[in-house]
Amino acid sequence: MKKVCFLLFVIAEAFVVSAQELPADMPLIDITTDGGVEPTCRVVSAPEGCIGTSITDNDYVTGRMVMTINGDTLYDSGEYEKSVSGMRIKIRGNSTGAYLNQRPYKIKLSKKHDLLGLSNEFKHKEWLLLSMYTWNVKMTKEYSNVLNVAALLALDALGAEWTPRYDFVNVVMNGNYQGMYYLMEAVARGESRIDVSTTGFIIEHDPFFWNEDGRFFKTDRQAPSYGYTYKYPDKDDVTAQQQAEIQSYMNAFEDCLATGGDVAEYIDMESFARWVLVHDILGTDDGAGCNKFLYKYDLDPSTPLSSKMRIGPPWDYDSCFRIGEGKWSRVHTMTDFYYPTLFARDDFRKEYVSQWNAVGTGLYDRLHEALEKEKERRAAVFDESIAIHNGKYPGEGVKSFCEQIDEIDELFRRRIADVAMLMKQYDDVETAIDVPRTAAGKPGLFSIDGRRVDETALPAGIYIERRSDGEIRKIIKK
Repeated sequence: MKKVCFLLFVIAEAFVVSAQELPADMPLIDITTDGGVEPTCRVVSAPEGCIGTSITDNDYVTGRMVMTINGDTLYDSGEYEKSVSGMRIKIRGNSTGAYLNQRPYKIKLSKKHDLLGLSNEFKHKEWLLLSMYTWNVKMTKEYSNVLNVAALLALDALGAEWTPRYDFVNVVMNGNYQGMYYLMEAVARGESRIDVSTTGFIIEHDPFFWNEDGRFFKTDRQAPSYGYTYKYPDKDDVTAQQQAEIQSYMNAFEDCLATGGDVAEYIDMESFARWVLVHDILGTDDGAGCNKFLYKYDLDPSTPLSSKMRIGPPWDYDSCFRIGEGKWSRVHTMTDFYYPTLFARDDFRKEYVSQWNAVGTGLYDRLHEALEKEKERRAAVFDESIAIHNGKYPGEGVKSFCEQIDEIDELFRRRIADVAMLMKQYDDVETAIDVPRTAAGKPGLFSIDGRRVDETALPAGIYIERRSDGEIRKIIKK
């Protein structure tokens, strides 16, 4: 039985904003719920032996959603009619749903639609409205509005298989201004998201399994404070046979890992290496609450190894850059998940170093360029909207977009240099340093794009040193 506690939310004072006062060139989502009923939830704490605080009784509320920009209608769901038109909305999240003043929401459309205006292939029913505020002690004033932006750009730069797409929007519900939000793709099955087959699965290594009304499973070797919960099939639809097949596969993989077997038969090593590398570059300091989504394209019990299990996308970025200098991310070392055992293996360390060598050269420059483009694209309309948002949520939007992006830029520079230094721990791995072609054969110091540099006046950054005896090593100047 769930242990239930109640939380008194600090509600912002009445703050009236008309649609005409909001920036016309930022999309506006106007939601009208049936009967004016507001989405609600109840806060629950973990039972003994489990961890975390979450929400329950967060049922969907039905209604209509209209999305406009510059006075033009981008989307109109129509009035709610099950499976025909309209939409449903509920409060989502665990600690964010329980504690944030600006509630995060999940939207489920009756008919698929591409709310980001990309193309028909991005149509989907499931969308998220994520809150703008992220508490983080590494940021000035201990908060950020743009950590999601930074993390998603890093995913793109590192070649993630799927990076959730987003846009900034203003939201009004039942005539009341709710603030500025991230409109983002949800982690879900779909052709443009995680495209598993009808026999495949998407599960989460979840510390909040205790809040799923028994619809979870555990593996034989799993830490007691975790369970596996379902993203696909839906927890309400998964059959006993499907659960048994998924559970059997997970147990077989974990037994193979624990006994030093060939885990490459079960998991895509590149996927697992890239996922933890993203966290290392972002310097995340969250282990238990760090969402770990595992998926397999198909699972035929007669040929269970027909496809390999993958992990991703990284999610939940509030702890970015919080890990201390000279440390791997929390998930790299935490014993409650697979990575310490994987890093004890030569084959996985080799794959991890290979992933770093493939992306490390020029990574900061690529991220810096991407951040600068975001400033050009979003700064003006963001600053105009966040000023209004701050009126409803005082203290949550007092830094400009460019100020926050510049802060992230510097944190990326430091963190990439830190990871390059940490990589020396894997010098035993037989994977060559990727030496720029223009530097080959020449002694001296070179930039990561192969240009010789003046050793007496070096800016902070990552460099490659070629000694006269031919030895190659990376140099980090802070």
